[in-house]
Amino acid sequence: MASPKISEFQGFRVIGLKFSENNKFCHHLLWKEHHTRIINEKKPSGRTLFVVNVPPYSTKESFVRVFSQYGAVEDVFFHKRPSSGVPAEPKYPHFSKTDEIKGFKVAYVVFSHAQGVKKAMKEELSTVLVLSSSEKPVLTGMKKWCKEYKNSFVDEEELSVEISSVISDYDAQKSKDKKSNDGEPDDDGWVTVQQQKKKKPQLEKVDNLKNKKKKKKKKQLVNFYAFQKRDSNMEHLAQLRKKFEEDKKRISMMKATRKFKPY
Repeated sequence: MASPKISEFQGFRVIGLKFSENNKFCHHLLWKEHHTRIINEKKPSGRTLFVVNVPPYSTKESFVRVFSQYGAVEDVFFHKRPSSGVPAEPKYPHFSKTDEIKGFKVAYVVFSHAQGVKKAMKEELSTVLVLSSSEKPVLTGMKKWCKEYKNSFVDEEELSVEISSVISDYDAQKSKDKKSNDGEPDDDGWVTVQQQKKKKPQLEKVDNLKNKKKKKKKKQLVNFYAFQKRDSNMEHLAQLRKKFEEDKKRISMMKATRKFKPY
C-alpha cells in the first residue's frame, strides 16, 4: 500500500523537484515564508522564501529560472545552514579564501513583490519542478569540470589592478598603525621620534615664564636600557640580603636577652 503524499510538514510546503524531464524519480523541496527577529534589508520579511533540502547541484541561475513562475526573483542566497545574514562577498576574489558549500544546503529566494511568496505557498502538491532544461541546462560531470578549469585562468590586467589595490590598502593600514603607535616604546625600549613643526614664538609675561620653569622637573629614564634593569635587580637583591642579615642579628639578640628560660 502506497504511503499518502504529504503536502505540508511543520509549516513547510512540500514540492517535488526533478533534475531533468528524463528523470523518473524526484527530490522534494520544503519551503515557507522567511520570518526572523533580526531585520536584514537583503532578506526582507514578506518577500523572502526560505527553502530547505536543496540538492548540491542546484545553482543560483537554475533557482531564479524555477521560481520565476511565481514572480520576479530579485536575488537568491545559498547557505550551509540557516542564517539571518547574507554570504560574505570577498573584497579581493583572487586573494580571499571562500569555502564552497558542499552537499545539501538551504536557500533564500527574494522576490520583487510579496505576491511571489504567497503564490509559492499555494503551489499544488502534484507540481514537480524541473531544475535543468534544454535551453538552460545545469552543467554536471565533465562539462562542469571543463567550465571550472577555464574559469580558473585569470586575466592579467584584472589581476594587476587587484594587486595594486591590495598593496595600497596594506600601505594605508601600516601608516595608520604607525601613527597610533607613535610615542610608545617597542620591545627593546626604543621610542620612534618624528619631526614636529615648531610653534611660532609668542610674547609672554616674565612671571609666567618663571612659573613654567619651576613646574618643569627633570625627567630621568628609569630602567630604559637592559643594563639599567640588570643593575637595579642586583641592587634590590643586595638590599634584601642585607635586611635578612640584620633580621637574623635582631632575632639572636632577642633570644639572648630573654629572661624566661623554660629549659
